[in-house]
Amino acid sequence: MDKIFLGDYMFYRYDFRKINNKDTLYLYLSSSTEEANEFKNDNDENIENKIKRFIKQNNINYDEGPVYIISNGIIIKSVDIKNKDVEIKEIKNKKTNIYSNNEFIVNVRFSNNNVKRITLKNYLISAVLTNISYDCDKELLKSIIVLYRTYIYEKMAKDGFINNNDEFIEYKSISYFKLLWFYNFNHLINNIEQAIDETDTTFITYNNLYIKPYIHNTNNGTTDSLPSVGYLQKVNSLWDLASPLYLSITKYKVEEVLNMLSIDKDELNNLSILSLTEAGCIDRIKLGKKVFTGESFMNKLHLPSKDMTILIDEDIVTFINRGYGNNLGLSLEGGKTLSKSGCNYLQILNYYFPKCRIKKYI
Repeated sequence: MDKIFLGDYMFYRYDFRKINNKDTLYLYLSSSTEEANEFKNDNDENIENKIKRFIKQNNINYDEGPVYIISNGIIIKSVDIKNKDVEIKEIKNKKTNIYSNNEFIVNVRFSNNNVKRITLKNYLISAVLTNISYDCDKELLKSIIVLYRTYIYEKMAKDGFINNNDEFIEYKSISYFKLLWFYNFNHLINNIEQAIDETDTTFITYNNLYIKPYIHNTNNGTTDSLPSVGYLQKVNSLWDLASPLYLSITKYKVEEVLNMLSIDKDELNNLSILSLTEAGCIDRIKLGKKVFTGESFMNKLHLPSKDMTILIDEDIVTFINRGYGNNLGLSLEGGKTLSKSGCNYLQILNYYFPKCRIKKYI
């Protein structure tokens, strides 16, 4: 194909690739370093508009979805041109105010059985600061906050409390962070407070039930399904491949591995992977007569993910891991890229939880 000019950018070809049985558009940018840098530094909204115009001018049948920009064989940018807005289903409730950020009360239970009562807004601020970060893009923050709020609605309705060391959300008091960032605490949490206020009473369900906040940092290119959880399914997330946390190598002495797994050397040498998850992570692994789940194996060895290559030498065992986290639900790396590409929090949640509905108490 002849070179195609798109605004100030030069593309020499485009094509489609099948990802999860869906056509995905790839645009190939000229190998000029100057042009590639100019493209990467341009405004995301400007890029998206030019891509849409290019698609229209060239009669390409591609209405919505991710577009990958390639330069020198590397994906340098991805833009989601999904045009369809994600609707929020409004749920009428005579006592809507009790679900609001400043009225809803969260009971946090500590190991000594003491219970602390705080507003939902203060809990969400703490949850983000403890488990995520204060400097996320706002649309990604909104996605996280909707997931956390949903979980709190469920825990308060079901149990009446949430443990401070809950499996999904660890809690630290806001006073801890005020001391940590004494001089600029209010400035640092401004983005978080806005994200909380702008999503007030918004939550997400599957089959009309609150869902749990499955969140991970980086996956191996796709999120994973979980047979026991109907709303978790394999979703393409190629943005994660560019994450600095995507690939890691961990080396242990053989004796260390034997101690951590409580096995002997013969069992280590008799290693076999029994099954993989849909995304290619270890589901079950056998060493001698002992069988471990992928999660248990990962945790016992303090590894970053369940997608791994294992190399056993005479004295050293090497683990090459892909991804960081459990590969389930919302990818922080993928969500960040979608946010920077112009997607709002509704589109991000809809992308990673396509079977779920986003709702709001009114």
